[in-house]
Amino acid sequence: MSENRTMEDSTSGSNTRLSEIRILMIGGRELGAKEASGKSSAGNIILGRNAFDISRRTARSVQATGDVDGRHLIVVDTPGWWWHYTIQNTPQFDRLEIIKSPTLCLPGPHAILLVIPVYLAFPSIYRMTLEQQIKFLSNEVWKHIIVLFTSTEPCDESSLKNKVRKWPDLEQLLGRCHNRYHILNINNQSDSTQVIALLEKIEKLAAQNKGQCLKISQSISA
Repeated sequence: MSENRTMEDSTSGSNTRLSEIRILMIGGRELGAKEASGKSSAGNIILGRNAFDISRRTARSVQATGDVDGRHLIVVDTPGWWWHYTIQNTPQFDRLEIIKSPTLCLPGPHAILLVIPVYLAFPSIYRMTLEQQIKFLSNEVWKHIIVLFTSTEPCDESSLKNKVRKWPDLEQLLGRCHNRYHILNINNQSDSTQVIALLEKIEKLAAQNKGQCLKISQSISA
């Protein structure tokens, strides 16, 4: 089975090439982790340039743009929450930055990339924290999520499947996303094919959603 074949099967059907793609990137971070989640690095890989600062954690939601394979991209990076913390223990500033982040790519993102490192363990508390964090974005948030597995070395489909089988909550999470995912090697910036494949999956998702982006509540956009 080729890499990300399951994702392709679940999004079969015609799709229209978009001249502009708006992407919102979200994800958590581990307490005391030596390695970052790769969210900002993934944004740089997607844009093909060092648009986001990877030397420190993302403190505020920030927008960057670029032109990739004939598409204009708007990418928004957001502060990461602590995977171990409930939403009540997440700093209020971080929560507000995440909630308001879609306003940086109006009228709304075509896709939300949920960044999860391939190496990351995924116990129940991680899934529950994630669900708490994103439910404030929109009631239809799950229709727009693609899980982006970041890796610092080549990762094949078989290795990813073994990881998913090991963590039932990760399998449940993928189920809520209708098995939409992509693997991105963040140490291989020269491989543009992995970015183009991701953009094509976003276009398939947009086609499934009939071109509608994530609807932002009036209270957030005001």
